[in-house]
Amino acid sequence: MKFRFCGEGDCPDWVLAEIISTLSNLPIENLEQLSDLVAQRICGQSFEESKIKALTSTLTNEGKTAVACIHFMLINAARYSCTESIFGEEIQQLGLPKDHAAAMCRVLQKHTAAIRQTLIDKAFKINELQSVRDISSPGETPPNCTTLELKISQELVDGLPRDTTHILNIDRTQMKALLAELKLARGVMEKYQNNQDS
Repeated sequence: MKFRFCGEGDCPDWVLAEIISTLSNLPIENLEQLSDLVAQRICGQSFEESKIKALTSTLTNEGKTAVACIHFMLINAARYSCTESIFGEEIQQLGLPKDHAAAMCRVLQKHTAAIRQTLIDKAFKINELQSVRDISSPGETPPNCTTLELKISQELVDGLPRDTTHILNIDRTQMKALLAELKLARGVMEKYQNNQDS
């Protein structure tokens, strides 16, 4: 079956499994509050771990898969301009009880404009590189290498965006080639920007 909230595509198996095994078994009030917290997080507000844990205390894995499922559903419903009525019908077809679906529809109606705006604002900001720092140190960095610390904003980890830090070692000759290519790319971008401005 094709679903509007999935962009006229199939619903992923993991979402279907999560709807049937987890979301359907949550009390309606908990599902609505959890969905509201996830919607707030999508819109850039702080994610209150203690509230999440309290709402998902009856679930395994601290409700992480439930949060990921709700995140997927709300993001996609907003992305594909799915109305609350169609969204409600479709998630009922996937096995969510009617009252649970109504609770999710209320959350979607409340947050859909803000979620859409967030998607527009962050259209190219998933896995956005925030900073690069040389943290090479004698004795720890392999010979002829440079050790870099990369901070990435909104990296998708287990389906949820998180700020992450990665440490990597790069051969110095490769580092010089990378730097030359980045300077070339910057020159092309500046030339393009100057043509747009004039």
